[in-house]
Amino acid sequence: MKQKTNKYKKALYTLISAVVWIGLWQIVSMIYDMDFVLPSPIRTLEVLCGNMSRGAFWSAVGFSVVRILLGFVLSAMLGIILALLSIRAKAVGVLFDPFCSVMRAVPVASFIILVLVMFSSEYVSVIVSMLMGFPVIYSTLRRGIEAADGELIEVADLFRVGYLGRLGYIYLPHLSPYISSALSVACGLCFKSGIAAEVIGNPRGSVGGEMYLSKISFDMPELLSYTVVIVVISVICEKAISVLCRIYARRGESE
Repeated sequence: MKQKTNKYKKALYTLISAVVWIGLWQIVSMIYDMDFVLPSPIRTLEVLCGNMSRGAFWSAVGFSVVRILLGFVLSAMLGIILALLSIRAKAVGVLFDPFCSVMRAVPVASFIILVLVMFSSEYVSVIVSMLMGFPVIYSTLRRGIEAADGELIEVADLFRVGYLGRLGYIYLPHLSPYISSALSVACGLCFKSGIAAEVIGNPRGSVGGEMYLSKISFDMPELLSYTVVIVVISVICEKAISVLCRIYARRGESE
């Protein structure tokens, strides 16, 4: 009963927050009273509804989402595999810990420009998403590995438990919340960096390309309509990741 009450309260607070921010958006748009500066929420919704009936709109959304999710999946695979390998091979940590520190410090625009010089703009969102998501996932799991229960590790050392045994009985159960957090954060970052890469690279038929055209033509309602869709898809993906991680954690506990 208490959990249901907390869930309803959280939903209510989320709704109130959304209403406040949309109301603030409406007030600012009324102050400017110019669609090419900041269109109202209603105007943005009208354009969004109109776009949703166009095949070209969904084609652009699909183009970008597929590539960004591909970059996210690649970053997740590399981050998780390398972090788990670092348990056994200390050289992995020595090699990739400084690399991730540098990746987090370098501006995203620098990576985007380098990728555009080296590769086709069609794949810029895949590569940039992978590069931005990997350090988050790898570094978070590395912190989780370092925070593992030292007594359990000593017991594993005492009984000479192998790498796979340690992985299954010590590290993976301990890392479940770290994996969930890392994947959720990395997913949102991949969407933001991937769309930014498309805006700069301007690949034809992408969301970023459409946003760039909207910018140069001062069509702010069009730009915001694409932004709303990408934000919604990003949030859905983050929630789906959290749900899947919780299901996996519960299944592991039941076993």
